[in-house]
Amino acid sequence: MGFHLFAAAALQDSNTNSPARGLLHELGIAQSIVDYAVSEAKSRNSARIAEIQIEVGELAMIDRSILSNALRMLKSGPMLDRCKFRVKVRRVSFSCRKCSAKWTMAEAMKQLEKVPQELLVREPDSKEVPLHFLPSLYPAFVRCPKCGSADLDVTAGEDVRIMRLVFE
Repeated sequence: MGFHLFAAAALQDSNTNSPARGLLHELGIAQSIVDYAVSEAKSRNSARIAEIQIEVGELAMIDRSILSNALRMLKSGPMLDRCKFRVKVRRVSFSCRKCSAKWTMAEAMKQLEKVPQELLVREPDSKEVPLHFLPSLYPAFVRCPKCGSADLDVTAGEDVRIMRLVFE
């Protein structure tokens, strides 16, 4: 489809432990998805949206279940009442700019397990690598497994995409 929603993890309220933690973030993204789909349906003189397929990148810092619930909450009116939302994960892939090697999150996680304790962000219930809050920091913590370079690209899995809209 070509429409991208870039998820900014900084918008998520990480200072709360409530069950609704992050709901506003996912709800805003869900609202943008629905608004776009409705706009497209109207521009095509479609009476209904039958299906919306969405890919959520592993690095998008989006909770898929919260996003799915938010989409269901927004499912009202005759245009959306029978719409099926399909939310899939888009796996992360990295590429080295120096040697062109490619690798996945599994390799990156092996490296992230070695991050020194003093660099972890202390949360009330855990310690996390700061990438959860600032995914753009990946080059500071992940290196090419082939040549060791930090000059890398995230080639997939860091955004939210509407992959398919089906109209009736």
